[in-house]
Amino acid sequence: MNATQNIINTPTNLVMGFLGVGKTTAILDLIKQKPKHENWAVLVNEFGKVGIDGAIYANAGVTVKEIAGGCLCCAVGVPFQISLNRLLKEVRPDRLLIEPTGLGHPQKVLNMLVSGSNQQVLDVRASICLLDPEKLKDSRYTTHENFIDQIALSDVLVANKTDLADKQAINLFHQYAENSNPQKALISETQQGQLDISWLDLQRNPERKAEFPNAHQQTKFSANTPNHSLSNKADGYHSSGHIFPKETVFDYGLLDKVFQQLNLERIKGVINTDQGWFIVNGSGSTIDYIAIQTSNKSRIEAISRENSFQAVSNALSQCKIEQT
Repeated sequence: MNATQNIINTPTNLVMGFLGVGKTTAILDLIKQKPKHENWAVLVNEFGKVGIDGAIYANAGVTVKEIAGGCLCCAVGVPFQISLNRLLKEVRPDRLLIEPTGLGHPQKVLNMLVSGSNQQVLDVRASICLLDPEKLKDSRYTTHENFIDQIALSDVLVANKTDLADKQAINLFHQYAENSNPQKALISETQQGQLDISWLDLQRNPERKAEFPNAHQQTKFSANTPNHSLSNKADGYHSSGHIFPKETVFDYGLLDKVFQQLNLERIKGVINTDQGWFIVNGSGSTIDYIAIQTSNKSRIEAISRENSFQAVSNALSQCKIEQT
């Protein structure tokens, strides 16, 4: 029997965007707006192997299924379908939000969602892409094939972090948005990932095409024994993951100082400090700390253009508090 046999037309949206643009924050904001009687679920994918987003969603009371260790576009097939079927069967959500990694290419994911048995169980609606307009000044982003196609395949294009963007960046955003073909269903600006829940029910345009449908390479992993650390690389980006026992304590003030100096594209984590447990979530010099209940271990995932494994490892070592 098909695991999703009795589940019909679950409204489904892809929420995408490049590294550090604020996808997780936006999804959490959308879930705060959901009707109280509805149960929403999130299928989240991370580039790194450690898996942080699941902990962030779980802390907020969100039903989540996590696929860590690569991109959904690489995992499309049996692993992705199994995770999707299990989530639909066990949770039976009133709406499903899918958050691919910022380094993922959405074309294969969209193709799978609207084909085969998924046609009977999913009602795929507008795909939303968040964009940091300041990135449009940097050719490293504007020439990146995944960056380009995340914009191309979106029905709703949103400039996030507009409070941190200047007039030139905002104008560049509108030039990109207005030159889209087909035209976007909606173009908007926001801050702190605040989206309008009504955008989720806009229709998906199946005529949208990727400019680089064969973009993206398979992710490659390497494991290192000390502290159960893991690193990987793909598309010119490196991820370094670090896991520590629950008993390891870090200096909160020093952590923030060294993280600011690392020049990372994105950093996320769940970490035990001398001021309690925190979720760490940010990019560049903007890093947020959210207090949480005790977790079973500390884990940090950093992504950068250069291999930052040793730099992050050294920074974390500096911040450890020796236990007596």
